[in-house]
Amino acid sequence: MWSSERRPLSIRLRLLLFLFAGLGILMLGLFLLLDRGLDRQIYGRLDQRLHARAHAISVLLESRPTQEALAQLQAMSPEYAGGGHKDFLQLWDAAGHTLLTSGSNRDAKLTLPHAVPANAPYFYDLTLPDGHHGRAIAVRVRLLGDGSEATLAVAEEREQVDALERQVHVALVSGVMLTSLIAVLLAFLAVRGGLRPLLAFGGTVREGAESADLRPDTLPRELRPLAHALNDAFGGLRRALQRERRFARDVAHELRTPLAEIRTAVELARRDAQASPALEGALDATERMSRCIDGLLALSRYESGMQKAQLEPVDLSALLRHSLQLATGSAQRRNVRMDLDAPSECWTQTDAALLERVIDNLLLNAAEHAPEGSQVAVCLRCAQEHVGLRFGNPAPDLKSGDLQRFGERFWRKSPAREASRHGGLGLALAQSLAEILNLRLDFHLDGGWLWAELGGLLRLDLAE
Repeated sequence: MWSSERRPLSIRLRLLLFLFAGLGILMLGLFLLLDRGLDRQIYGRLDQRLHARAHAISVLLESRPTQEALAQLQAMSPEYAGGGHKDFLQLWDAAGHTLLTSGSNRDAKLTLPHAVPANAPYFYDLTLPDGHHGRAIAVRVRLLGDGSEATLAVAEEREQVDALERQVHVALVSGVMLTSLIAVLLAFLAVRGGLRPLLAFGGTVREGAESADLRPDTLPRELRPLAHALNDAFGGLRRALQRERRFARDVAHELRTPLAEIRTAVELARRDAQASPALEGALDATERMSRCIDGLLALSRYESGMQKAQLEPVDLSALLRHSLQLATGSAQRRNVRMDLDAPSECWTQTDAALLERVIDNLLLNAAEHAPEGSQVAVCLRCAQEHVGLRFGNPAPDLKSGDLQRFGERFWRKSPAREASRHGGLGLALAQSLAEILNLRLDFHLDGGWLWAELGGLLRLDLAE
């Protein structure tokens, strides 16, 4: 089932998205601005050339008769004669009748615009008599003689200009894309380089939080306040943990001798008097307290680093059979059957003493919490590289929410368990030992059964 809450984006991804989006918008705006400016320059030059020609022809028509002006124009500009195919002109009277056409028009006509301003040129696109695309200018002129008003259109083929515009457009697109790729690469390198001190700082926090200071003087100025705050927090946490471990160790040591004396006195009283429930309960209570003290001392030693893992080849199958024999007494008192499913041998590299204590605690926890008359299942699987180890027992009263509290010291499912021989430290000790061995201890419910899975064990092939 998907969570309704979104996972926040990383700082690196946020910066990259912001930079990429900003660069994309900037490059798009730059492309549109340059493209529009270049188009205006290219076609502006064409319009200026047409306007200059139209002005010169207008002056000629206003100073000479129409046919004489055309003859002089074709003499000065052969492109308007019959052999030309790029430059064209046409003259209409006020009624729209053709008064004059250049020889380059042949028998075709130019397109007459609908409305031409009286005192301003009118530029428009059209199809030339030879079928090519062209650009034209239309102006009002006053003819010599009767002074009647006419409309002059001067046109020029624009396909060369269009080809130039396309080449410039392709070059512009290529340049903008190349610039964008370079900018994206530089942005990625800049973000990675800028975040490198922060990532290194995170690694320092993970590695040195328990043992050393973060050395703020070696960090960038922006990270120094955070380093000082974390140093203070880690220092307070270390001092609190040391006080807690020292207190637990001291209390456990102080209680061992009085507890041993109480147990001796109770056992002597049992010999001299008839067996009574009170004496049996007192003996069970002292045994439970003794186990609790032993667990506190073990946790204190392991968590303080006084005891380290000593790796050696271990036969898990033999270790499980030995641990099952030791747990049989506790299981038989509650009529619980212990079932082992394991190969004849399965070797791994680990600390035999620490792993045996993990297994003993898991077996004892399963035997004490399984319903009377039920069973405890132990499954060992040796794959080609990995080893799987599972402990299961019926747990009809457990809920999935209870699994989150597994490993808490002195936690029990119900007050009824207070009177049991269970001290409430078995799973906490197993979790701590598994961490020392770099193993994973996971719990889950399946069909009313509680399963404890020990992962991270690697198979050792003695034949190699």
